[in-house]
Amino acid sequence: MFNTNSVVAHFSSIFILLAMLQAQPISANSKDVDWPQHGLSHMEQRFSPLHQVTDRNVGKLRLDWYMDVPSIDDGLAATPIIENGIIYMTSSFANVFAINGKTGELIWKFSPGTTSGASFSNSWSSRVNRGVAVSDGRVFVGTPDCRLIALHATEGTKLWEKQTCDPSAEYSITGAPRVAKGKVFIGNGISDFGARGYVSAFDAASGDLIWRFWNVPGNPEEGEYENEAMGMAAKTWADGWAKNGGGSAWDAIVYDEEFNQLYFGTDSSIPYNPQVRSPGGGDNLFTNSIVAVDADTGKYKWHYQTVPNDAWDYNAASHIILADIKISGKKRKALMQAPKNGFFYVIDRKNGELISAEPYIGVNWASHIDLKTGRPVESPSARYYKNKSLRADLTPSLIGGHNWHPMSYSKQTGLVYIPAHELKTSYYINPNAALGGVMFDWYGNDLNKDKTDLKPEVKGKIGRLIGWDPVKGKAKWQVDHELPMNGGVMSTAGNLVFQGTATGSFNAYAADTGKKIWSYDVQASVQAPPVTYKIDGKQYILASVGGGGIARFMVPLYGTGKKALGPSRLVAFSLEGDADLPQLKKISNVVPEPPVKPSSTELVKRGEQIFEEAACGLCHGSVAVGRRPGNTSVRDLRYMTPEVHSQFKNIVLGGAFRPLGMLPFEGVLTEEDVDALYAFIISRQWELFEKQKVGKK
Repeated sequence: MFNTNSVVAHFSSIFILLAMLQAQPISANSKDVDWPQHGLSHMEQRFSPLHQVTDRNVGKLRLDWYMDVPSIDDGLAATPIIENGIIYMTSSFANVFAINGKTGELIWKFSPGTTSGASFSNSWSSRVNRGVAVSDGRVFVGTPDCRLIALHATEGTKLWEKQTCDPSAEYSITGAPRVAKGKVFIGNGISDFGARGYVSAFDAASGDLIWRFWNVPGNPEEGEYENEAMGMAAKTWADGWAKNGGGSAWDAIVYDEEFNQLYFGTDSSIPYNPQVRSPGGGDNLFTNSIVAVDADTGKYKWHYQTVPNDAWDYNAASHIILADIKISGKKRKALMQAPKNGFFYVIDRKNGELISAEPYIGVNWASHIDLKTGRPVESPSARYYKNKSLRADLTPSLIGGHNWHPMSYSKQTGLVYIPAHELKTSYYINPNAALGGVMFDWYGNDLNKDKTDLKPEVKGKIGRLIGWDPVKGKAKWQVDHELPMNGGVMSTAGNLVFQGTATGSFNAYAADTGKKIWSYDVQASVQAPPVTYKIDGKQYILASVGGGGIARFMVPLYGTGKKALGPSRLVAFSLEGDADLPQLKKISNVVPEPPVKPSSTELVKRGEQIFEEAACGLCHGSVAVGRRPGNTSVRDLRYMTPEVHSQFKNIVLGGAFRPLGMLPFEGVLTEEDVDALYAFIISRQWELFEKQKVGKK
């Protein structure tokens, strides 16, 4: 039979090849060095061999160019990819940019026309995108409304588009695709609201689906399990399936060339209370796991579960690094991860055997990891739902000891550099909570009396950069940061580690000692990891500036300093740079005078409870405190205008702002609930308004 699809795909490939041959790279210098993949190579080590900039001359590093990112200013979370001297990166709503790596000039911009409001997951995650993959003249990006799109690398035009998941079913995509062997690999999220996670492989040229691996078992009454692995996992769930989904692979995906395996880290599941989620127990595979599958077929190879029967959202979706390291005199093919649970894992990537697991921060939910069984030895009181008080105060926090911010591994020093934080969370049962019947005190006891900032004694003690020795299983050095949530990390052959901070500084440290030897004020919080590349003999250090993700929305007091509110931009440094950042434009942060103060203290307290139960804080900041009222897609509610006040109930219950991503809570909240919620928000606005009046005096 004549296959028209094959013919179209064939001619499309020829067209792309010709375009690639005709396209002139920015520089033809054979000594140019790009950053072609998410972690520089498939090993995801984020270590660059470039050494023009070293620990001896980094003090001469200067700004070479900068570019303000032309989009809604939700911050940046993406790793820039550099191919042929062109920078490819994303901002919120999966906007894609191609930028001249030598000058910072915009070459093209692609907007996928992302739709928000299909579900809570889709709405929240629209504000976060961690980047693209680039291969064979194509740029691949995942969108929050569940599309995988291939673009022409030199023109920015769409080549193909595939729907990879259903945004109305609480799916979304925030992670960067990975590409290898002619395949594009992509996961999805967000398990916290019921998505059943899976990883898919698509043909890079045509977009055809090649295989799909489901991470948790579905309902057996709707058909047989998809494969033997799901049948195995089903035995670890009550009734043989994950009724509320789970196990989304929303970030870490790594291809291993040596074993032709794909590794990915998975999320937890809801309800967070295991007695409700899976009555009678069970490990609940493959949640909170590192899973290895055959890269060609998606067939299960092995798994390692960091937290069986999780109750704390200690997922294992964080960055995964591959390396060959010598342990006890023997060379091991290692996989390394510092997941949220606070232990640093070294695993044999050939077969999943646990080699070591040591705490990289203070941990009290478990005493240690049993190396024989691979299981954590839990503290007796960690499972809050079994305590008389139905509560537990635990470290790490719900945010984890390490979140999504990428690590780096240097072959020169043998150290892994971890952007870490040592925070506590109070877990307690609340059947009304949106997140699985469990409530969390996001900031713990870290806030000042009026809940507008961290206590002075807390600052500088809960955020750090750790130089971790994976062989000895301990830190060689650590640097304390003022705030806990800071940027991803890159190391180089110049004995340097680069990292941006929540307080707006971009720093260089000696990779062997951790000594800070250079710093630059980039005017805004940094959460994304830096990269480095070389064009025409010049090495550039590139930072993505502007705090994105949970550091901006959920917990801005942890991730966005008061003096780090500048715009989202790319900032490139070199030893020959002679540019300066412009003076910050003053942000209009005048608080509109709110309506009459609520007279009922009880109503305000009830509203505060509803604010947390309904998970309003995921977008508008826990305790209703944001960091920036400017050009962002999610506003600090303390700056509500009279127009918003007048239609507040219609916004919350009627969906007046649904096109902007604000979902209606009709059927979830009553009118009385909304009255209480409104009273709480007005009370927060009054606090800020009165502070502003005092400041003017």
